[in-house]
Amino acid sequence: MRTFDWSKVDAMTDAEIIAAAKADPDSALPTDEELAEFDLVIPAKSRRKPPKEAAE
Repeated sequence: MRTFDWSKVDAMTDAEIIAAAKADPDSALPTDEELAEFDLVIPAKSRRKPPKEAAE
């Protein structure tokens, strides 16, 4: 199994990450207009309440 070295990403600034994404031919950054059309959907799994024994 391959692992990813997140320390390289953690060392990058937001501007460097955005520049890398823009330079990636496989990346598709949405425009502000496209983002405005999106609806936030929270997965059902994260909306579930934890079991009572986990809360104790």
